[in-house]
Amino acid sequence: MEVVVGDLTHLGSLSSAADRVDAIVFTHGSHGGATAAQAVDYGGVRNVLAALGGHQPRIALMTAIGVTDRKEAHDWKRRAERLVRASGLPYTIVRPGWFDYNDPDQLRLVLRQGDKRQSGTPRDGVVARHQLAEVLVNSLTSDKALGKTFELVAETGPATRDFNRLFDTVDADVIGAVDGLHDAANMPLDQEPPEVLKELDSVRAC
Repeated sequence: MEVVVGDLTHLGSLSSAADRVDAIVFTHGSHGGATAAQAVDYGGVRNVLAALGGHQPRIALMTAIGVTDRKEAHDWKRRAERLVRASGLPYTIVRPGWFDYNDPDQLRLVLRQGDKRQSGTPRDGVVARHQLAEVLVNSLTSDKALGKTFELVAETGPATRDFNRLFDTVDADVIGAVDGLHDAANMPLDQEPPEVLKELDSVRAC
């Protein structure tokens, strides 16, 4: 195993890390409001995609449940999702519930779409970090997860073992669309910042 250190906010530090990779799992996240989300949540995805140099890895992107609720920080996470969809790379986008708020018997994984739970509290859904990791890693090799965007929560029941069956419970995004299939159409492209539209076009051209 080779360990390469890079900084998601600095494109020049990523070329060696992105070289010859077969898969990328994004689990990054910021905690400083919209400015940090733009630099890290969005900028990190933009920079990694730019660093690929024509490589075509499989991507698993973690964002967050409630990402379509039009909070400023969430808007940047959603724009990162749009970059991944527009890139044409094989992807799975996972929007986890609140980390490690599970009761001991909440082991059964459930996928949802449409991002309708937006209280901003654990009532929206919970999931353990190790469960999220299992979903992200298993999505990289499952045809059933390809091109799908979903919310991930854990509910009462036995631990999920058949990930292909789990991924088969949700629908794939429309090819060429920038938003998840069942997402609210509440962030029109014609109202997006010019630099964001330019970066979307740049990703499509790669």
